[in-house]
Amino acid sequence: MLVGLAVFVSAYAAIWLTRVPGGITLFWPASAIAAALLIRFPHLRCGRTAFTVYVALMLAAVLAAHRPWAPAAIFGLVNMAEIALMVAAFRFVRVSAYPNITVSHAALMTAVFGIAIPGLIAVIGGLLLHTVLGLAWGQSTLQWWSSHAIGACLVGPPIILFSVEGLKRLLIGRFGAQNALVALISLIACYLTIRYVRFPFVTMGLLLLVMAFQMGGFGASIMSAAFGLVITNLWILGIRPLGLDPSVTTTGTLIGLPIVALLATVMPPIAVGLGSDARRAAVRALRLSERRFRESMEHSPIGMLLSDTDGVWGYTNRALQQMLGYSAEEFRALPPGGPSKEEDWQSSRERWGELLRNERESYEVVRSFRHKDGHWVWTHVAVSVLRDENGKPQHLIAQIESLEARKSAEERLAAERERLNITLASISDAVITTDGAMRIGYVNAAAETLLGLDARAATGRRVDEVLYLMDPQSSKAAANLIGQSELHGKAFRRAEPCLLHLPDGRIRYVTDTVSPVFESTGAVSGFVIVFHDATLEVDRARDLEHRALHDPLTNLSNRTDFEQRLRTVFAKAQQLNRTAAVIALDLDRFKAVNDAAGHAAGDALLCKVAEICRAATRFSDTVARLGGDEFALILDN
Repeated sequence: MLVGLAVFVSAYAAIWLTRVPGGITLFWPASAIAAALLIRFPHLRCGRTAFTVYVALMLAAVLAAHRPWAPAAIFGLVNMAEIALMVAAFRFVRVSAYPNITVSHAALMTAVFGIAIPGLIAVIGGLLLHTVLGLAWGQSTLQWWSSHAIGACLVGPPIILFSVEGLKRLLIGRFGAQNALVALISLIACYLTIRYVRFPFVTMGLLLLVMAFQMGGFGASIMSAAFGLVITNLWILGIRPLGLDPSVTTTGTLIGLPIVALLATVMPPIAVGLGSDARRAAVRALRLSERRFRESMEHSPIGMLLSDTDGVWGYTNRALQQMLGYSAEEFRALPPGGPSKEEDWQSSRERWGELLRNERESYEVVRSFRHKDGHWVWTHVAVSVLRDENGKPQHLIAQIESLEARKSAEERLAAERERLNITLASISDAVITTDGAMRIGYVNAAAETLLGLDARAATGRRVDEVLYLMDPQSSKAAANLIGQSELHGKAFRRAEPCLLHLPDGRIRYVTDTVSPVFESTGAVSGFVIVFHDATLEVDRARDLEHRALHDPLTNLSNRTDFEQRLRTVFAKAQQLNRTAAVIALDLDRFKAVNDAAGHAAGDALLCKVAEICRAATRFSDTVARLGGDEFALILDN
């Protein structure tokens, strides 16, 4: 709606002020206003805006020019065709980042938007004027083109170049009052030039060029439009330059206005203003780049140095000043090479020469500098050369990083590694570390002894290639704790000892714990496997179990074991429906043997009886000493 209103007001005013009675309007900005708004503001919908513009054009023709509806509709369609060509050319075909356009794009818009498209449509418009109004085709075509070209060149650029920021820079910034004063003086000068100067267009062009340098592209477009409007209105009022033919009529019309001179006056300053804007933008970008460079240099955590090609230190940042203890003035007062050893400086001069001769782009070196308090600071130095646009060396740039912190960290890391190696070598448990693919990376001394491994031969091999763990109950492979640890991401400890088959054929009982090692990203990067030799614990447990269930003198089952076996055998016999037998024995006159020959002889007699009983029974049978001289046998089946 706002676009339609602007078109209606501009068209009505142009018809009322500049229309030749019975002829054409000599200044037509409406088409340019509609097209420029659609180009500059792409969020405007073409269909809806086109309808409102078309209605506005017809209403202006009917109300201001008093034309019938049919001719108004036809002329409105011709104007809509002109608007469509302009919008298609610069909203869809030749798109730019409006309002930030280049001088070349502005020149293209002037040629196409301001001259070519109005000229093309003028051919059709002249034909319509000849047909509808009976005007001469050639004259009406020329007048149509001049009116539309003036409108496009005067009102199009301010709309295309408009931006809120640009308007603020003109009116609100530090040059706002100055720009307003210059604009007022220039408009007065424009009037005086038209009124009293014989050939005024050259003078007005110079005024606009001067203002273009001051105001930029947007300001120049506004002033060019203002100058054009002043000239056309003065022309309508009959105020003409003195140099014109005095016989030319001075009635209130634009007939006789030198269109080419007018366009040549108002259009070049816009290009100059755009060039001035581009130059200012380049200067701002250069200043911003320089400020960023200086700030990055100043606040860099490593030392930064700019020196001349002779090696005299110039700019130094805070990090370098803190690193070596000198101030910026003290650095600049040092001889070439700065606070370095003479041999280091000579070596650097050779490398600098290669940089200056463009034989290399940069180099890195580890060297020392003397601190202000006298001690030497080891640094890593990277040097490159800064050249001008012609390739001539201007400065040498050096990045100087102190190696003191890195050296201390490396020493701490080496000491920590040594402590870790000593710790792993001194513990009795076997420790193996692997990578994420379970390839062995480290084997401590206890692991070599316990597991029968050679560290050099085992490194790089998978754990399952050198170690085999077996479940003592099932005689199958023991559970894979590494896989469980990788799957769940936590440590796993084997509850019961398992059998480890050594390369020499021996068997040991071990318990193992597997712990994952994580990267900073949370991914598993390896495992730490700790083996504990549980052979003694297993043997001790078995011995205690044996003692609890066997007679210490005869090594036969005791009463507890006998009762357990008795329940088991008779339960099996009942289940399988077979017989089993129990035999109870005791020794007559055993007390007499003890009394006559002593307890040693009695113990020997008990052992002999136990031996005879074992020899007389099967492996599946049970022989037990219940206590004293009492024995019992369980005959299975």
